[in-house]
Amino acid sequence: MRTQNPVNVSVVVPVFNEETTVSRVVETLLSSPVFSEVICVDDGSTDRSMRMLEKFGEEIRLIHFEENQGKGQALATGIEGARGDVVVFMDADLTNLSQDHIETLLSPILRREAEAVLGYAKRGEMPNLAAHLTGQRVYYREDLLPFLDQIARSRFGVEVLLNDLFKGKRVVMLALQGLIGLTKAEKHSPFLAVREYLEEANEIVNQLLRMKAPALWAIFSPSD
Repeated sequence: MRTQNPVNVSVVVPVFNEETTVSRVVETLLSSPVFSEVICVDDGSTDRSMRMLEKFGEEIRLIHFEENQGKGQALATGIEGARGDVVVFMDADLTNLSQDHIETLLSPILRREAEAVLGYAKRGEMPNLAAHLTGQRVYYREDLLPFLDQIARSRFGVEVLLNDLFKGKRVVMLALQGLIGLTKAEKHSPFLAVREYLEEANEIVNQLLRMKAPALWAIFSPSD
């Protein structure tokens, strides 16, 4: 075990077509003494992401889905297989993740000052209007286990679901100064970027309906 902390910390990285950034993210995570394991869940990537991940061999725990099942399922699978008392979620599209970012994100949990931590990208004085939808998060694994089925079904609405599940609990939001993640427009053609934004928005709306208006959601999504 490489962790120097009194609790074991697992980090789960959901990956879907992130061939340009995933290697650097994983290298940064592996170089951190805080993590006892790095779990990468490839969610049916069609680019070279799996090839990049396979190069790390036994340094990481690699889970591969043959077909895309959504971010929620990737995270739920990682949580279920994690050995740590604490679980960190880290996006695979970050371009400059640093040890300072990792330490900032984990500090409130390791000091027992929070039940959940959300770390959002902060560039200069510009506000991050989507800070509450950040993918950089920390939780105690035991707090997530009762909700694995819900998390698995949430797809890109997983952050909305997690925010709702931890409403009223000790949640700390922290700015990760200078952290940069690629936007869909930076990763894809304009057409594909727009399509993915629309799909993500649809999944977020579906998750909100599941939580706030389950009867109405059942009418429009009876097969889910």
